[in-house]
Amino acid sequence: MSEHFQGKFEAELKYHLQDPQKLINELKKAGATLFTPENKETDWYMEHNNTEFSAPTISLCIRKMQPAGINLLIVKGPDLSQCEAVRIENAEKTVSMFTTLGYHCILNYTKSREIYFLDEFHITIDKLDNLGSFAEFAIMTDDPNKLPLYADQLKQLATKFGFTEKNLEKNNYKTLMLNKLKS
Repeated sequence: MSEHFQGKFEAELKYHLQDPQKLINELKKAGATLFTPENKETDWYMEHNNTEFSAPTISLCIRKMQPAGINLLIVKGPDLSQCEAVRIENAEKTVSMFTTLGYHCILNYTKSREIYFLDEFHITIDKLDNLGSFAEFAIMTDDPNKLPLYADQLKQLATKFGFTEKNLEKNNYKTLMLNKLKS
């Protein structure tokens, strides 16, 4: 996978996005390169009855990306900036293995995602049924001391593309989807 996804920590800002095509056009004008076009990403969030994974800051996720052909095991948390991923051979088989170990799927959904690289940053454009479209500005690092600097840089970058504090979404997709299911 790309060096853009190397690191144990992620600085990330997520914004509600009204016009995805407009952002795509602006990204291309800025010299961004497309990493994954029109992927469908299916996520399985797994929990075990003996864990505290239901906390909004920690999650175990198995992801299948098509047509990219990338499958990942992702652990986020407990710190909001912690995010580690490793490639796996088969997403469905991994879900089955975790189920055998006593885990159960608390949430399963598919989103449309395109990932762009702009300098050291990656920008994703996501569309989730019943939630809408989002733009995520992010960068990975192994140095947690760089996170405040990166957060400032991401905010400046997002501002260049017209995003403001009022567009900012502070919840992760897991939380948004679980809240939507409860309502």
